[in-house]
Amino acid sequence: MIEVRPGQDHDAPRLKPLLEATLNRVPEVDEIVGDKGFDGDSQREACVNRDINPNIPSRSNRVEAAPFDAEGYRDRNKVERLFAKAKQFRRFATRYEKRKSMFLGVAYLIFGFLRLRRLSIVNKR
Repeated sequence: MIEVRPGQDHDAPRLKPLLEATLNRVPEVDEIVGDKGFDGDSQREACVNRDINPNIPSRSNRVEAAPFDAEGYRDRNKVERLFAKAKQFRRFATRYEKRKSMFLGVAYLIFGFLRLRRLSIVNKR
Protein backbone atom coordinates (compact mmCIF):
# COMPACT_ATOMS: atom_id res chain seq x y z
CA MET A 1 0.00 0.00 0.00
CA ILE A 2 1.31 3.41 -0.92
CA GLU A 3 0.00 6.57 0.70
CA VAL A 4 0.95 9.93 -0.79
CA ARG A 5 1.33 12.71 1.76
CA PRO A 6 2.79 16.22 1.55
CA GLY A 7 6.56 16.27 1.95
CA GLN A 8 6.49 18.34 5.12
CA ASP A 9 4.14 15.92 6.94
CA HIS A 10 5.62 13.78 9.69
CA ASP A 11 5.26 9.99 9.37
CA ALA A 12 4.52 9.15 13.02
CA PRO A 13 0.82 10.22 13.07
CA ARG A 14 0.19 7.90 10.11
CA LEU A 15 1.32 4.79 12.04
CA LYS A 16 -2.07 4.01 13.59
CA PRO A 17 -4.15 4.27 10.37
CA LEU A 18 -1.57 2.33 8.37
CA LEU A 19 -1.39 -0.28 11.09
CA GLU A 20 -5.17 -0.74 10.90
CA ALA A 21 -5.04 -1.00 7.10
CA THR A 22 -2.22 -3.53 7.31
CA LEU A 23 -4.01 -5.65 9.88
CA ASN A 24 -7.06 -5.73 7.59
CA ARG A 25 -4.88 -7.17 4.81
CA VAL A 26 -2.46 -9.30 6.84
CA PRO A 27 -4.02 -11.31 9.65
CA GLU A 28 -1.04 -11.35 11.99
CA VAL A 29 1.85 -8.94 12.48
CA ASP A 30 4.48 -9.79 15.09
CA GLU A 31 6.75 -6.75 14.96
CA ILE A 32 6.89 -3.19 13.68
CA VAL A 33 10.34 -1.84 12.84
CA GLY A 34 10.65 1.93 12.71
CA ASP A 35 13.25 4.63 13.09
CA LYS A 36 13.55 7.09 15.97
CA GLY A 37 10.88 9.29 14.41
CA PHE A 38 8.31 6.74 15.56
CA ASP A 39 9.54 6.76 19.16
CA GLY A 40 6.44 8.20 20.75
CA ASP A 41 4.37 6.83 23.58
CA SER A 42 1.17 6.86 21.50
CA GLN A 43 2.83 4.97 18.63
CA ARG A 44 4.29 2.37 20.96
CA GLU A 45 0.96 2.04 22.79
CA ALA A 46 -0.89 1.52 19.49
CA CYS A 47 1.42 -1.39 18.69
CA VAL A 48 1.31 -2.96 22.15
CA ASN A 49 -2.51 -2.74 22.27
CA ARG A 50 -2.58 -4.91 19.13
CA ASP A 51 -0.03 -7.42 20.51
CA ILE A 52 2.68 -6.16 18.15
CA ASN A 53 6.25 -5.67 19.32
CA PRO A 54 7.43 -2.11 18.49
CA ASN A 55 11.11 -2.49 17.56
CA ILE A 56 11.95 1.21 17.57
CA PRO A 57 15.17 2.69 18.95
CA SER A 58 14.68 5.26 21.71
CA ARG A 59 15.43 8.91 21.09
CA SER A 60 18.28 10.41 23.06
CA ASN A 61 15.91 12.60 25.07
CA ARG A 62 13.76 9.67 26.30
CA VAL A 63 14.13 9.37 30.07
CA GLU A 64 13.66 5.61 30.21
CA ALA A 65 14.89 3.67 27.18
CA ALA A 66 12.40 1.23 25.67
CA PRO A 67 13.43 -2.35 24.83
CA PHE A 68 15.10 -2.60 21.43
CA ASP A 69 16.38 -5.52 19.32
CA ALA A 70 19.32 -4.24 17.26
CA GLU A 71 19.60 -7.47 15.27
CA GLY A 72 15.97 -7.33 14.14
CA TYR A 73 16.39 -3.64 13.29
CA ARG A 74 19.04 -4.47 10.68
CA ASP A 75 16.39 -5.68 8.25
CA ARG A 76 14.99 -2.15 8.10
CA ASN A 77 17.75 -1.23 5.66
CA LYS A 78 16.02 -3.37 3.01
CA VAL A 79 13.20 -0.83 2.88
CA GLU A 80 15.68 2.05 2.82
CA ARG A 81 17.57 0.43 -0.07
CA LEU A 82 14.31 -0.13 -1.96
CA PHE A 83 13.48 3.57 -1.79
CA ALA A 84 17.05 4.47 -2.77
CA LYS A 85 16.61 2.32 -5.90
CA ALA A 86 13.23 3.91 -6.61
CA LYS A 87 14.78 7.37 -6.34
CA GLN A 88 17.17 6.47 -9.16
CA PHE A 89 14.14 7.11 -11.37
CA ARG A 90 14.27 10.86 -11.78
CA ARG A 91 10.54 11.23 -12.33
CA PHE A 92 9.85 9.60 -8.95
CA ALA A 93 12.63 11.36 -7.03
CA THR A 94 11.65 14.87 -8.14
CA ARG A 95 7.91 14.14 -8.31
CA TYR A 96 7.23 15.62 -11.73
CA GLU A 97 3.60 14.53 -11.53
CA LYS A 98 1.58 16.98 -9.49
CA ARG A 99 -1.60 14.95 -9.34
CA LYS A 100 -1.77 12.22 -6.74
CA SER A 101 -3.25 9.65 -9.14
CA MET A 102 -0.51 10.21 -11.72
CA PHE A 103 2.25 10.03 -9.10
CA LEU A 104 0.77 6.80 -7.71
CA GLY A 105 0.77 5.36 -11.23
CA VAL A 106 4.44 6.21 -11.64
CA ALA A 107 5.22 4.76 -8.19
CA TYR A 108 3.44 1.47 -8.97
CA LEU A 109 5.22 1.29 -12.32
CA ILE A 110 8.64 1.88 -10.76
CA PHE A 111 8.12 -0.63 -7.96
CA GLY A 112 6.89 -3.10 -10.61
CA PHE A 113 10.10 -2.56 -12.60
CA LEU A 114 12.18 -3.07 -9.48
CA ARG A 115 10.30 -6.28 -8.68
CA LEU A 116 10.80 -7.59 -12.23
CA ARG A 117 14.50 -6.73 -12.06
CA ARG A 118 14.77 -8.63 -8.76
CA LEU A 119 12.94 -11.65 -10.20
CA SER A 120 15.18 -11.73 -13.28
CA ILE A 121 18.31 -11.63 -11.10
CA VAL A 122 17.01 -14.41 -8.87
CA ASN A 123 16.09 -16.61 -11.85
CA LYS A 124 19.58 -16.23 -13.37
CA ARG A 125 21.22 -17.75 -10.29
